[in-house]
Amino acid sequence: MVSTAVVFALLSLVFAGVNDVVFKRYNHQDRSRGMLIGGIGVVWMSLQLVDVQLGHRSLGLNHAAWVYGSAAGICVAAANIALLVALRRIDVSLGSTIYRLNTIGVVILSVLVLNEHLSILKVSGIALGVLAVLLLYHQHESKTEPRLLRMGLAIIIIGSALRALFGVISKAGLSEGVSPDALILLSAACWIISGLSFALIVERRFVVTPAKIRYALTSGILVYVVAKTLVTALSLGEASIVVPIANMSFVVALLIAVGAKMERLTTKKIAAMLFAAGAITVLSQA
Repeated sequence: MVSTAVVFALLSLVFAGVNDVVFKRYNHQDRSRGMLIGGIGVVWMSLQLVDVQLGHRSLGLNHAAWVYGSAAGICVAAANIALLVALRRIDVSLGSTIYRLNTIGVVILSVLVLNEHLSILKVSGIALGVLAVLLLYHQHESKTEPRLLRMGLAIIIIGSALRALFGVISKAGLSEGVSPDALILLSAACWIISGLSFALIVERRFVVTPAKIRYALTSGILVYVVAKTLVTALSLGEASIVVPIANMSFVVALLIAVGAKMERLTTKKIAAMLFAAGAITVLSQA
């Protein structure tokens, strides 16, 4: 029987895949990535505050919450800025897939830091996920200008490492009794600060337009649901199972990209999706 943690991880997977495509659409024009991240943070924080208020819950903003929440928030905000920047150079399926290679980092850190058990099923599931990534990478490598590919991959690898740290820090915080609401709220706050700082200092672009507002609202709702379901899954299950499943969201991104004629469906992409489905199936039984 599929556990509740796996169900929430699968929900996070679906919404993250949709959001990857929204990110790619946003990048079709030369817009500020920092402004989008900051706008998403505003929407995300607003939704979280409304959720807490309607649920009559306390945020529980103690010292541990500030430490773990801020660290996790900075990591995930920086990771998504890296993803946005990289998607200007590489396909959404490749960018989303390589970004999700943080699965490897999460599993290693979960064993070393969180003392989670590394089973044969976990190793098998992760191996299937990596095979899916390699299939997409090999296909893309033969068709893309080498310099752009290297640049995009370097940025994605940095983002992937930061995303891995986010998952492990979040699980560590939850294990220390940090409130999920506090963790989500502080992560949203970090998105606002990191995004607007990136727009002002790095991009030097701080213009609000109707299009940016629409994208921020759409992606903000999606990111809120992704965060909510992922943190819930982490509170119920092991990071080395939950995060790898959630990271298979590139399957959803690929299906949408193909359906919207953003990308072409190939034999290797179909094989990659099958490997990813196998990975999810195996990890759900781990």
